[in-house]
Amino acid sequence: MPTPANDRSLKGKAAIVTGGASGIGRMTALAFAGAGANVTIADVNLDGAKKVAAEIEVLGAQALAVQTDVSSWDAVSSMVAKTLKTWKRIDILVNDAAISMSQSIVDIKVEDWDRIMAVNLRGAMLCCKAVVPQMIAQRSGVIVNVSSGSGFRPAGGALAYGCAKAAVAHLSRSLAVDLGKHNIRVNTVAPGLTDTPMTRKNWPSREALLTQAKTSFIANPMGVLLEPKDQANAIFFLCTDQARYITGQTLHVNAGSWIS
Repeated sequence: MPTPANDRSLKGKAAIVTGGASGIGRMTALAFAGAGANVTIADVNLDGAKKVAAEIEVLGAQALAVQTDVSSWDAVSSMVAKTLKTWKRIDILVNDAAISMSQSIVDIKVEDWDRIMAVNLRGAMLCCKAVVPQMIAQRSGVIVNVSSGSGFRPAGGALAYGCAKAAVAHLSRSLAVDLGKHNIRVNTVAPGLTDTPMTRKNWPSREALLTQAKTSFIANPMGVLLEPKDQANAIFFLCTDQARYITGQTLHVNAGSWIS
């Protein structure tokens, strides 16, 4: 669990984590719960979301698992409505839900491009659109959109994924400008090579991932493989009062694989 046992900095807060059934989303949800927040786990994988909700309840927080296709406005609206009915407020939104496909401009099908954009970019926008009215009414809120190093440094075969993740970071910057007057902060975390179920689709073994971290074009100077908790720690920080005046920024958690 990324947060210390005595950290109650989010007590009484309500958070939504999309893609919360596994990987970075799961660890982020557990971090929030460990700090006292109640968490909605929004994921297409309902069984996985329920398992994370059970983990959260062990930590003494409350959890709500909602099957959600973030590319659907009806599904997102329903998930947010259930969250408000349960917690009566929304303090934090983390947009982590994403899909990836390794295809070049020659190989990619138009429908695959559209699906990646629908989940990775439209999904983040729809979730923001759905929660912002409540955050405006509260005069407070934090949104963290999860991008990727692929959105800042082109990676071969990651055309649609990289373009969507680049746009996600700009979504954060644009919303930070629009929503600052309402005391709503919006930031981006851009992970480097991290050991998640999505990454394992490309490199099934930890040894293969370590090779990528040490010797490939996405290698990092520290020669390490990041873990979901490393990304969750960064997301958690941005959602606390310690980051109260940080908005419109991208935090690259990548052990130096992309330096600017």
